[in-house]
Amino acid sequence: MKIAATNLKRQIGLRTGIVGCLALVAFLIHQVVSSLPTGWADPQRTAQSTFAGQPTGPGWPHRRGPTFNAVSLVTGLAESWPPQGPRVLWIRDVGRGYSGITGVGRRVYTQSQTLTEQQVLCLDGLSGETLWQHRYTWPYEPGGMYPGPRSTPTLADSRLYFASPEGLVACLDVATGKPLWQLDINQRFSAKGADFGYSCSPTVVAHSGARRPVVILPVGGKGASVVALSTDDNTVVWASGNEPASYCSAIPITYQGRALVVTLMQNAMTLFDIATGRRLCYERYSRGYDEHAAAPLYEEPYLVVASAFHGGARCFQLQGDAADLDTLRLEPKWTSEELSNDTASSVLLDGHIYGFDLRDVQAKVHRPSRGTFRCIELATGQTKWSSEKPGHATVIAADGKLVMFNDMGELLLARATPQRYEELARCKIFSGEICWTAPALIDKRLYLRSPTRAACVFLGSDNELDAATLRASKAASEIAEDDSWDWNRLAGGERPYAMDAPDVEEFTRWYTWSLAAAFLPALLLQLVVLAIGHWLRLKRKVTFAAAVFWCAAFVLGLVATPLGNHFSREFVLTWPVSLFVAHQMSLLAVVQGQKNPMSTWTMWRSALATTLLVGVCLAFYLVCRRLSLAIAWMFLLGFLPSWLVAVPAARRYSGGRRPLRDFFGVVAGFTLFFWAAAAILLWKSVGLR
Repeated sequence: MKIAATNLKRQIGLRTGIVGCLALVAFLIHQVVSSLPTGWADPQRTAQSTFAGQPTGPGWPHRRGPTFNAVSLVTGLAESWPPQGPRVLWIRDVGRGYSGITGVGRRVYTQSQTLTEQQVLCLDGLSGETLWQHRYTWPYEPGGMYPGPRSTPTLADSRLYFASPEGLVACLDVATGKPLWQLDINQRFSAKGADFGYSCSPTVVAHSGARRPVVILPVGGKGASVVALSTDDNTVVWASGNEPASYCSAIPITYQGRALVVTLMQNAMTLFDIATGRRLCYERYSRGYDEHAAAPLYEEPYLVVASAFHGGARCFQLQGDAADLDTLRLEPKWTSEELSNDTASSVLLDGHIYGFDLRDVQAKVHRPSRGTFRCIELATGQTKWSSEKPGHATVIAADGKLVMFNDMGELLLARATPQRYEELARCKIFSGEICWTAPALIDKRLYLRSPTRAACVFLGSDNELDAATLRASKAASEIAEDDSWDWNRLAGGERPYAMDAPDVEEFTRWYTWSLAAAFLPALLLQLVVLAIGHWLRLKRKVTFAAAVFWCAAFVLGLVATPLGNHFSREFVLTWPVSLFVAHQMSLLAVVQGQKNPMSTWTMWRSALATTLLVGVCLAFYLVCRRLSLAIAWMFLLGFLPSWLVAVPAARRYSGGRRPLRDFFGVVAGFTLFFWAAAAILLWKSVGLR
């Protein structure tokens, strides 16, 4: 008997291990599928393929363009687009990440990650073909809500500078991708502040008297809140300040001919002299943990900073004599509650600010962010016009126009005028993803990024394209995808902070709802069916009542979420019940298969239960990611700890003859499953703080 019990135990452990592995394989399959190429990029189009109007101008060498203000020098953009949209020269998968695209002439650069690595990509700007790639580290949070690199490579003097989310800063040769130097700023400067991954793009700028330009980076270390590195060999030219960093790149400005740099740190705006690193001005704007990703705006002598989520905007006037740094100061000019920026930076053009006033905490895949696009006069802070039409859009300016790319993947063209919002054209480029990456404009070619794809859109007229390029391109309407389904209907509500991990109070609410709205009603239904079966003297009443319990618990776990969110003021999630029920049914099928290993039916039942579990795991993961819920895959990690209770409960399962004992065994297993996954999420969220 002991030998038989031991063998049974091993067999159960083996099969449950296989079940867990299959769930993990389902997750990995999704990740692999999502990394496969989508769209097209034509590698057969060689260097002879071109367009009328050869590359001119400085291109887009930095995240904020050639002059660090998101204003392009390109002219001759089309006044509108045909009904089918502008020509898309190529669209392709580039891996995950939020890195933008930079480049000059024919070559463009970006950062991304695959299942196994992070990389810098060099692409042919006309065809989308990969020319070279530099692999530099492991993936960053591959299973998280924000996987991949955040910063954008910077191009300067035939060198490419980039930063990874872990704080690796490096310099590459632009022709070959060969590394020239690298530095770990977290290790070197004890950096802090960017808890969701380092996101600042390197800022390369020269100043009078310097032999070579310097690379300026907000770091957040003690005595090194901002550092300047030599472009030759990464040696520290200067380090200054003590403020923790945030997510905004350093922006160089000029005041009375003096080269300065402005940085938005976690709780303050600081101004440094580029030549010496001396901190000249300091303006505190908060005391808690804040995210600042939007770029400051400058038009001498005015400096505008827009904070996120109802933070509003403040304008300062830089005063004093640049020849005497002791006299420099920032005088408050105006404040406005009608311009709050987060991931989408505004643009300042001809004395007017154009940008989105964000009034939502998080963007959602299924709906636009809430807020209003506005035009604000720089001199007074007065709002000239407001419009709900553009959506949460990052904006660049060129040729008297606003080129906007909103978080729903739409590309818009509007007139840059303070009189009114005048939209010239609009088209859809990406669907099903939240698009936060700013566009780049190089020689009438606009480069766009979603979290997984990149596209090149031609903003000139079609007759400027040669025949080969025109044939290889597609109209925007031809690549558009239908994303009309509102996935939020499945949940019946949404969390205010959908991408943040729940706290203990929220987990407790979910757990209580799971017991009260799924497991307890399923038990009551089982007892009612059992009583009716006794009254009618049915032969298989016990088996039928047990099946009713499992089916009811599974279904109630699904429907209690939308019903609960309809009646509750706070978000409810009971889907882990269905996840656990599928897992427990698979364990029961394995146990029954061991009791009667020669039965064809038990073999098929075990296979079907395992297939159901894998399908439920994959569906749970996909739907949660679609709804931008941070619990997308963490509950899958609760299976293994739950085996301490779930496997013995499956072995002792009476088949419904002792419903109360079976019920408490199931609830005990679910409790361990639920709180083990919750503990992982809570531990991770505490680690981020």
